Amino acid sequence: MSRIAELLRSKILGCLNYYAKFRKSELRKLFRVVNLRLAKWVRNKYRKFRRRYWFLAYKYLQGIAKTYPNMFEHWKHGFQP
Repeated sequence: MSRIAELLRSKILGCLNYYAKFRKSELRKLFRVVNLRLAKWVRNKYRKFRRRYWFLAYKYLQGIAKTYPNMFEHWKHGFQP
């Protein structure tokens, strides 16, 4: 997951720098989609989440966000799952 964080870092920082000046409220919608996509990745990566409901993968992602709040740039700015 840290590899994904490194790959997304520059894109997320670009969005934060550009949109935070004008429409910070729109960032919440954008990063909600990013967090849902990360949950989908978790669901596909780990076998135990494949046949269960999607919210279990989202709860797993919330646990990671609590443990490592600085992993993704948008988590540092309060857009955690």
